[in-house]
Amino acid sequence: MPHWFDLGDVAVVPLIEDDRLLIEPGEFFPGLEPDLADWYTREPWFDRAAGKLVFAIQSFLVCSADEVLVVDACVGAGKDRRRAEFDQLPDRWMRQFLATGLRPAEVDAVVFTHLHADHVGAATVRREPVFPHAPHLVVEEEFRYWSSEAGAAAMRRTGDYLADSVLPIEQAGQLSFVAPDAAVGKHAELVPAAGHTPGNVCVRVRGSAGTLLLAGDTMHHGVQIRHPELSTRYCVDPGKAAEVRSRILEGERGSVLLPTHFPAPSAGRVRGGFEFAADLIQTGQFRWREWRRAS
Repeated sequence: MPHWFDLGDVAVVPLIEDDRLLIEPGEFFPGLEPDLADWYTREPWFDRAAGKLVFAIQSFLVCSADEVLVVDACVGAGKDRRRAEFDQLPDRWMRQFLATGLRPAEVDAVVFTHLHADHVGAATVRREPVFPHAPHLVVEEEFRYWSSEAGAAAMRRTGDYLADSVLPIEQAGQLSFVAPDAAVGKHAELVPAAGHTPGNVCVRVRGSAGTLLLAGDTMHHGVQIRHPELSTRYCVDPGKAAEVRSRILEGERGSVLLPTHFPAPSAGRVRGGFEFAADLIQTGQFRWREWRRAS
């Protein structure tokens, strides 16, 4: 069911490309044997029939009355990808974007938390930027890493998504480097979180009725709340990624976290396990112009 998060004068709107991507536990977490007595091996986190972890692929709009940010851009449609679940997807992402009543020219900025294939793809179509007036913000260290020999080697498992989804933005003059703690627009700020990748960031969103941390890929699944020391095989620096995750889980205790890949409704608070934030969730299709008039 469509839903969004109400922060008063700010709305955070998920654009969900895949609400149930099933992953073998050992693919992301080598050697993991899920504890079937624990909360993270129940729905919506775990598909017991398949014996697989449940992930979401999504990105977010951060909307106020006079500003629209896109945070990450999923896999994107019609892209050649080596992972079967990402290859030549239909354009569900853009359909969801347009359903809000927004148009690409109304986006003020795009924020890339990091440059993995499932966070950048919908920002271009046929190697052209989708959002014609928006600067696309990324930490310089992140871009330099993926443009290096080490980054090229890391992309062998996915295919060179930089070429079709990031470099066209740079060539159009729309890629902008920002500090990992930069303010982004009127209601958001970046939070340094390097580890999963060299320039990884979170995005803190502040509204009149609450604050929410878009935690990106600092954690991928509930098992990492139970075991913060557990990093994925895809983390560039697993030790640092674990330190960042522990820092967030301790420092943001009681705060609303919205990790990108947690299953819907995704946002919640760490209270023993992970308690979904029912107090912020609004169900139904978010429509920007109607919401703006009402707010």
